Amino acid sequence: MSRSQIDANKGSTQNKDGVLIEGSLWNAIWVMSWPLMLTTICSSLVGLADVKVAGILGSAQQAAVGISEQVLFLYMIFIMATGIGTTALVSRAFGAADHQETIRATAQSITLSVLMGLLLTLGSLVFAKFGVSFFSTSPDVVSQSTSYLLVYSFYLIPFSITAIINAAFRAIGDSKTPLVIVGTMTVLNILGDYLTVIYGWPIPGLGVRGIAVSGVLASCVGSLLAINFLAKSRLRASLSQLLPIDLTTIRRVVNIGLPSGLQRLGWALSVFVLFFILARGQHPTESIASWTIGMRLEGLVFMPLMALSMAVASIVGQNLGAKQVDRAIKAGWHVTWIGVWLNILMGTGMFVFSNLLAREMSKDPYTILYTSNYLRINSFCEPFLALGMVLSGGLQGAGDTRTPMWITLFCHWVLRLPLAYLLVITLNMGPNGAWISMSASCMVMGLLTAWRFQSKGWIKTEV
Repeated sequence: MSRSQIDANKGSTQNKDGVLIEGSLWNAIWVMSWPLMLTTICSSLVGLADVKVAGILGSAQQAAVGISEQVLFLYMIFIMATGIGTTALVSRAFGAADHQETIRATAQSITLSVLMGLLLTLGSLVFAKFGVSFFSTSPDVVSQSTSYLLVYSFYLIPFSITAIINAAFRAIGDSKTPLVIVGTMTVLNILGDYLTVIYGWPIPGLGVRGIAVSGVLASCVGSLLAINFLAKSRLRASLSQLLPIDLTTIRRVVNIGLPSGLQRLGWALSVFVLFFILARGQHPTESIASWTIGMRLEGLVFMPLMALSMAVASIVGQNLGAKQVDRAIKAGWHVTWIGVWLNILMGTGMFVFSNLLAREMSKDPYTILYTSNYLRINSFCEPFLALGMVLSGGLQGAGDTRTPMWITLFCHWVLRLPLAYLLVITLNMGPNGAWISMSASCMVMGLLTAWRFQSKGWIKTEV
């Protein structure tokens, strides 16, 4: 028997006994969720460390990190969208015990991600030189952002490889391997932040660039780990099928991932417009710094939701592949209620400890005030955030990426931004007006997503 036949038989046997499509649904949710919870918390800790260390340098550096990482997120959207397409195709094929299709989808997704990583890095470098000034009127913030981006742009190449390999692992029900990879990156990144900025090692005087260097090096280590784990996994055959390029498979990945990319792009661009609004309101530098801090602190709330979203995407995808529609629907709602109750608890903590958390992250009085208000106001929308994020994951796992896209575009561009302009600029409410608009639009987004999932119109989506 050939090696490929052995691999195929192995894949078929593992699917038959797969925990995601058979046995206790709660066990399937647990197996997928707890490693992804820790994985996303790791990512959130990196963001908090970046902002806290930047705060030691000053509010301008904090604002620069916030703007720069938002720019990087704009480029990372396309990589993450590819990950959504990868998860949908690989999980559906794996649930159907189609080993050949599982390997093909994994291999072509990795090939696509490498090409995107190279192109996006080039685009980010160009933006660093010519585009940063659009998002801040402060010369100091613009200078710091440019220095940061010129280094951090190289993060995109290794990140693209790591993100897609981790998406493939999640799609086959392996959420522990991504935890090991991201956990290692987190330790290296945070350690690098403190060593380069606070202790000036190995090169003194890097300033905010030290944070960027730490992120790039940690990402390179993560990509090497991901490739190593892939070479030892049931997906190892994908490394020998990276070339030639299969345009049909890549087109399928893009068709599923593109709406998700546009959804994230719509969100990211709306953030830039929000920056534009805040920059023309009261205390612009402190307002943007407080948004940066608030988002990082709130990340401790919505990062676990990302974990639940990724978990339910794999479970829904595999069960649809195995023709177990009822189990897929139940999984979506089970995981959602976990997220809702978790966010009720976390939202309460945000409200109660808002001032304490704000003082821990900044010494500037206005930044502390605005950050505290950000946490209090947004605490009310956290259960609705759970509805939107988790059920969007279920829809994306089924391949229905267009509905979440339209819901996001409507809630951000039709509701959030006009309301923010009205409150911040017209009514002169300052950043509190922006926080109110964010919370209100988030509530609407959660309700609309819940309505779409309950309608069950996504079940027959073709992938």
